[in-house]
Amino acid sequence: MLRLMHQYSRIPTLEGTVKVECWDSSQPLISVVVPCHNHGRFLLDTLRSLRSQTLQDFEVIVVDDGSTEQSTLQLLALLKQMTAIRLLRQPNAGPGAARNLGIRHARGRYICCLDSDDCLVDSYLEKCAVMLESDLGIRLVHGWIRLFGNESGIRRTFDLHPGLLRFVNHLGVSAVFHRDDWVRVGGFSEDRGLLYEDWDFWMRIASLGTRGKVLKEPMLLYRKHGESRLGLANHQVRKVKKILRRAHPRLFHDAAWRSGLMAGYRRRPTGNPFCNLSHPSRYRRYPKGVFTLYLGTDSRAEDISPEILAVRLGCHSLHVLSETERKLPSWIDAIADVVYRLPELMERSQFALFYENYLRTRPVVDQWVLPDRGKLTPEMSLGRAAGGLQ
Repeated sequence: MLRLMHQYSRIPTLEGTVKVECWDSSQPLISVVVPCHNHGRFLLDTLRSLRSQTLQDFEVIVVDDGSTEQSTLQLLALLKQMTAIRLLRQPNAGPGAARNLGIRHARGRYICCLDSDDCLVDSYLEKCAVMLESDLGIRLVHGWIRLFGNESGIRRTFDLHPGLLRFVNHLGVSAVFHRDDWVRVGGFSEDRGLLYEDWDFWMRIASLGTRGKVLKEPMLLYRKHGESRLGLANHQVRKVKKILRRAHPRLFHDAAWRSGLMAGYRRRPTGNPFCNLSHPSRYRRYPKGVFTLYLGTDSRAEDISPEILAVRLGCHSLHVLSETERKLPSWIDAIADVVYRLPELMERSQFALFYENYLRTRPVVDQWVLPDRGKLTPEMSLGRAAGGLQ
């Protein structure tokens, strides 16, 4: 296992800069598919988490997988009247079939499957889109998982790794991936006896030589309750693994082939990473505006005075953009609406492009750009930054 972790931590070879294909702006960039079977009591929370996303360039497709619960049916009837949500229906056939139905009707370049009892952190879709559009070598992005409900905690997941997949399903079902790759592997398994149809799907995606990256922060809120499929399936893991071994013999038994897949991973940074992310109308609105704290590579976030920041922040939302790979003080994460850790999202050569696009697409009313200037005190000038990186 340690050898596996060493392999997956290797940095892929860097290739030359490429251009991302500009997407048809009349179509959503992302399609979010939400299968629902009798989870009406949770579905509104799921949809609210989508409504609060910082990037709003997506469509929502809810697939009713043969629900019978009256409260769920009533809610779905209301959703049918909403133009912002597409509602599809099928006889109960399981989550794999429901996801496939939704994706067949999807118009986006990227797909996110979100279970109807789970939620997304509000910057998830934006950060996934930035990573996918900034590096064409990345075909899939997912995040750490925060458990809530009957159980709490954080599950730290990893980059997509064909060897590690033999032992554990280390991706959340809500990973964002290319719709084209769903087509290439034939969609999700619709075998209801498999239970972990997403595990099988990730194995087939990995077998394409797909490079998948993890966002190292909790992004999927996984609700633990009496009907959680994870809890229901745990006692059948051995049975599931036998099925997967038969379905993917090469992935399980051919180490040289697995190594060859990973040797083909490449970093392919784009020179125009925001050509599909430059529409201000497709970001969340902030009626009171945004205060931006930009932390340069040499800035010392630990020296920022919370009191000074509170005075400057006022009633505005706080966005933090950080070039540093050092851990930020916990109080910054606690008060910030969004924290963009740029080294996690893109190549350093793309930071300036991100900042320029950010300023064009958000209602920034004030910003504080901090290089390393030593200890910050109340006596220091707190004048508004005069645009651009300083």
